[in-house]
Amino acid sequence: MPERTASFRGGGLSVRWREWRGAAAGELRTLAFVVAVVALLVLFRQTVVAGIGEEHVVASEFLAGLHDDFWQHLCIALTMLLLIQPVRRLGPQEGWRRIAAAAVAVAIAGAAGAAARLLFLHADGTSFAELAAIVPGMYLRFVIPAALLVAVGEFHRAEVRGLEAMRAADADRAALEQQTLQARLRALEAQIEPHFLFNTLATLRRLYETDAQVGEAMLERLMRYFEVALPSMRSTQSTLAREAELLGSYLELQRVRMGRRLAFGIDIAPALHAIEVPPMMLLTLVENSIKHGLAPQRDGGRIDVAARVDGDALLLEVADTGRGFGGDSAGGGTGLANIRARLAAMFGGAAEFTLARREPSGLLATLRIPLAATPAAT
Repeated sequence: MPERTASFRGGGLSVRWREWRGAAAGELRTLAFVVAVVALLVLFRQTVVAGIGEEHVVASEFLAGLHDDFWQHLCIALTMLLLIQPVRRLGPQEGWRRIAAAAVAVAIAGAAGAAARLLFLHADGTSFAELAAIVPGMYLRFVIPAALLVAVGEFHRAEVRGLEAMRAADADRAALEQQTLQARLRALEAQIEPHFLFNTLATLRRLYETDAQVGEAMLERLMRYFEVALPSMRSTQSTLAREAELLGSYLELQRVRMGRRLAFGIDIAPALHAIEVPPMMLLTLVENSIKHGLAPQRDGGRIDVAARVDGDALLLEVADTGRGFGGDSAGGGTGLANIRARLAAMFGGAAEFTLARREPSGLLATLRIPLAATPAAT
């Protein structure tokens, strides 16, 4: 419990740090914008004043005036910004209260800017009587930029919040798609169990009707199979080692029913045992080979299961000597359709499932799965 608490607190601090860093970056961008605007306005003002003056202005005087005017107006702008930003950041976030708070902040900032400019003018020698006459104009001179600053800030805020809402909607949609995909996979995987159980129990019933002793042997094998299969039947991933064990139990179970008519081999190197694979896909292919390929033949046949690495992919092969294509073995059954759907849902177009004719008879079923999707391969 203490470790979880510490982890939670650490996560909270990390979130607050990101929020503070984002807010600081926003304030720095606002400050840079204000400095740039003040510099342009002062440069324009000084250029106009120099252009309409009767006397020629030398470069040194122009630069000195530009310097003094810039620093004066920058101090005034920063004072206004200090009055406006707290209201924008900490005031009401929505509705008419935010509009009213912003209007009050603009009015106060305009008044503060005008007062600061009048003080600078008085320090330069302008009398109070002369300053009193220009108070209204001076107030308008500074309240209008303050209103524009707030309007630009609110527009930017609305744009950022719109982008954040779009990102949140995209994240929600991605999460919903992931949940839908997982639900679809669970539904597809759930189809395997009743499909297999129905076929096995139907076979077991027929054996008890024809040869009770063989039926009992098959029931024992079925119990052994369930001991292996049940612990991982609901898992979304398995390993080649687990699938090999499952296949061995299943094929032994089927050999009780088919006797010498069934031969099989499983060739999965120990180096590949830890690779993760979708559960029960190989079993479905083997079951399909027995049901549609070997069982209808009088002499049965052989099934060979193999796994190998081919470049950046894992190849899983199930080869049989059955009837091959034709009739109910054309590759359109429930089990094979389930495999195709699961591969598409899990890997998109990165995985392949193919069926090929073997000579002189039989089928070769191949699953090609990208190794990048099998973490244990690394």
